[in-house]
Amino acid sequence: MKAPRAIALCQCFNGTLEFQAGYWREAEAALRESIRMHRDIGAASGEALACQRLGALLTARGDWENGRVILEDGIMAAEHATLRAHCLVRLYAALARNRLEARDLDAADHALILGLEMSQRHGHCASCDALLLPAAISVRIKQGNLPAAEIFCNQLDEASEKYASRIWVAMARQARAELAAAQGKLDQAVMGYHEAYENFTIAGNAYKAARCLSASSEIRLQRRAPRDDVMAQEAQAEAREIYARLGVG
Repeated sequence: MKAPRAIALCQCFNGTLEFQAGYWREAEAALRESIRMHRDIGAASGEALACQRLGALLTARGDWENGRVILEDGIMAAEHATLRAHCLVRLYAALARNRLEARDLDAADHALILGLEMSQRHGHCASCDALLLPAAISVRIKQGNLPAAEIFCNQLDEASEKYASRIWVAMARQARAELAAAQGKLDQAVMGYHEAYENFTIAGNAYKAARCLSASSEIRLQRRAPRDDVMAQEAQAEAREIYARLGVG
């Protein structure tokens, strides 16, 4: 049909699916093409959303600075977007995660605050909260503000029960495990990460599954229960295999 807007949107969806499935090279190419096409036709919402997804991919790969640049480009595009609020919440959530991975906690907190303010001002959106709540939990845990992290965890638990999808359940279990580890509840943390790993694996999200394996192995080495050393080594080996296949730095 040679309809640029439709093709650009399809490239964005294609890149998103390839990212989740673990075909990151193909995902990056599709998302960059989507950004280019949306920019050429002046479709700011599409450009912003494609930037958010590419920024998330680059962050996951460990390319934090280029991820930050792409996300900031997306924020500039989102200011002129029809779906401005939705785009900005997603971009600020992704930027908070990016800065957290880069160990820039002040910048992560600033991005999170902007995302929370935008979400509260325009009403909560389920798909936006799927990105914002896990980032909020991680930032507050890193800040040592466990009561605030608990509040966000409760919100994510409620959402996972409401939507009852594997991805929501996996995200909620992962976040609850992260909080339990920070609280010193190591048995609960190991169980939570195992449940999250299983749900992410079934949902086809290999990267998130590997993150759960890495986190659980660290906790097992700290806990030192019977067979924890062996199980931690097995989890680390599986995680390394996944990271190598994805090209994570």
